[in-house]
Amino acid sequence: MRRRLSVILAVYNGMPYLPEAVESILSQTFKDFTFVIVDDGSTDGTRTYLQSLRDDRIVLFHQANAGQAAALNFALNHCQTEYVARMDADDLSLPDRLLSQVEYLDVHPDVAVVGTQIRFIVNGTIQQAFCAPTEHREIEKRFLQGQAGMCHSSIMMRLSSARAADFYPEGILGEDMGFCLRLCELGRTANLDKILVSYRIHASSICVTKSEELIRANHFASHRAICRRDGLPEPSFDAFLRNASWIDRLRWSVEAQALLLYRTGRVRIATGHPVDGHVRLILSGLCRPLASARRASSMIRDSLKSSAC
Repeated sequence: MRRRLSVILAVYNGMPYLPEAVESILSQTFKDFTFVIVDDGSTDGTRTYLQSLRDDRIVLFHQANAGQAAALNFALNHCQTEYVARMDADDLSLPDRLLSQVEYLDVHPDVAVVGTQIRFIVNGTIQQAFCAPTEHREIEKRFLQGQAGMCHSSIMMRLSSARAADFYPEGILGEDMGFCLRLCELGRTANLDKILVSYRIHASSICVTKSEELIRANHFASHRAICRRDGLPEPSFDAFLRNASWIDRLRWSVEAQALLLYRTGRVRIATGHPVDGHVRLILSGLCRPLASARRASSMIRDSLKSSAC
């Protein structure tokens, strides 16, 4: 019998977090899926671990290192199901994640992609995360501003929508942003109001090691989306950078520094350095006061809601 869902995971040197990520998918309450895993030329123990797995839902591929976007596109090209869910090698899916998203897409045929709320996991501890918008208009607005409208490792999409979006753009960071903006143009987007993914923050994540490159790529993706909306030619990345004003460049640098300080601050607090960690969080807030105020108010609302329950 043909399965309804594919879960795709592209991994490069995913140890030591990979086993937990894989197990969080294999132990889902929703069982009717194929788990497509692409090892993108790993050089640590990833290949050995993946080859040790014994589950008939797993379809495993190995390829020479080609980058995250290329590995995800390889996985998508091997999907033949109605729905496709993303999974990252260092995150965790809560047990009802897949079931909740499948049920939502079944009831909302106009939705191209649905994400979930998340929580952070830092050094083995759970921390509260930002509240993602649930409505399409706000999700799209954030993407067009170069910000995350949904956590990409939490999304489930229609395979037909992924194909119509021409899969992930390759050759540059920010493939998640560019892909989601394409999906926004093809149908409604949504985030469930339940926390169904634990998003891991650690010192070797791309958001920490390549924050400035990532911010530039995100704004490039949003600029191209705006050009498509206005019927204008989409520039190359080099042309986009050449035409950027000094104010834009300064803004991107500040955003990158804020992201770096925020992520490393979370890590420092969780690893027993609270003073240094909180100083970093304060400096991150000073870099982007309006965004920080919005995040703080969202977290306060969530805390009050939880207390009331």
